[in-house]
Amino acid sequence: MKPSYAMPSEKDMERNRLLCIVEGASARIIFNLTSGAFLVGLLKYIGASDTVCGYIVAIPVLAAVIQFLSPIILESLKFRKNIITLGCLIHRFLLASLIIIPFLPFSVNLKLWLAAAMFFLSYVSVSFVNPAVSNMYVSFVPQNIRGKYFGTRESYLLFSATIVSLILGKVLDVFEEQGNDIIGYLIVYGVVFVFAIINTLSFYKMKEVPLVHTKERIKISEIFTLPFKNKTFVNFFIMSVIWNIAIQIGGAFFSVYLVSDLNMNYTTITLLGMGNSLVYVIAARFWGRFADKRGWPVTTLLSMGILGICHTLWFLSFQGSPVLIVLLTLAHFAGGAAWSGVNVALFNLQFVFTPDEKRTVYIGFSAAASGIIGYLAAILGSQLVGLFEGSPITVFSLTFNIKQILFLCSALLLFICAGYIFLFMRKKNSNED
Repeated sequence: MKPSYAMPSEKDMERNRLLCIVEGASARIIFNLTSGAFLVGLLKYIGASDTVCGYIVAIPVLAAVIQFLSPIILESLKFRKNIITLGCLIHRFLLASLIIIPFLPFSVNLKLWLAAAMFFLSYVSVSFVNPAVSNMYVSFVPQNIRGKYFGTRESYLLFSATIVSLILGKVLDVFEEQGNDIIGYLIVYGVVFVFAIINTLSFYKMKEVPLVHTKERIKISEIFTLPFKNKTFVNFFIMSVIWNIAIQIGGAFFSVYLVSDLNMNYTTITLLGMGNSLVYVIAARFWGRFADKRGWPVTTLLSMGILGICHTLWFLSFQGSPVLIVLLTLAHFAGGAAWSGVNVALFNLQFVFTPDEKRTVYIGFSAAASGIIGYLAAILGSQLVGLFEGSPITVFSLTFNIKQILFLCSALLLFICAGYIFLFMRKKNSNED
């Protein structure tokens, strides 16, 4: 006889929502400390060039290809917390293990290959369960408070991640000045390990809501045919493709640009990030309330437009500019305002444009397919950086760094993406999910 399962009470659901914040905060801290300037710094310590950094930083996008296959297993499961916990545990403990690589008695090339492999396996693991994580979290939050809740959650995530990043950025600067970079990275990755434990415990304590599921496993053919039979989803998918190209073509080089081209130290980078996060925390609550009133499509449109302005400011920032710090500050403020809306909006937008039945098929297909296209855009960006690095590009008597050109391309594509949402998606009612 199968054991009976008691549905979560309202008190359990409130506890789940609190644990979602704890889980998200620990995950965001780990992400911050193992990506961006922190990751680039470790890779450069090992011996990576800017081009190699670009390839490795973009790996998470490629790893999303596993989401083509995840619905085959996930969609037939009524309860998914155990597999989610395992996937996230593998992901975060592999990230924590990156600190071992500098100590290995291998050549620089072999160390970088090993770092790339661990990074890839880590993100394959978490990408496999990501559609299930999204579904589980939405099941904890009633439709009428999703905007407010996820907006508030984002503000807590960014606040906690920024404080930890600021402290450890200063730690890295102190040890770098002493010529003991590796001691700084040991401390950083020790903190990553602690938060990986907190993250795992957060999942363990959650009480699941039974989800809509299929009694038979999804066929591989359905993964590639079912999404294109739904015209509403196709609109979302096209938008997702444009978005991924826009973000990935230059996304790997923002941190590289700060470290390699503008020669910023970790403290300055983290202070700029703190300004970004301050705006993010303030704006996240606004976007949540705005989405509850105007819907997720309009929220996505406006936040993407602001992000386009942010990337334009990055394009205008160059070494020697008398207003460099002003432009970078404005770019980080605009980025905070934009990303606080984009992160919440894109998470919820997928539920507006996908049906309840077999939802992981749609979410997985979109993430995998648009991710592959985004990774190809990232590869193109890395190839262009490798080709033109050290060779200034002159346009109308003005000289630009290749990374600046990529930032401009990203900005233009973001404006196109916002325009596409305005024309084809903005009238979709968020309550139709």
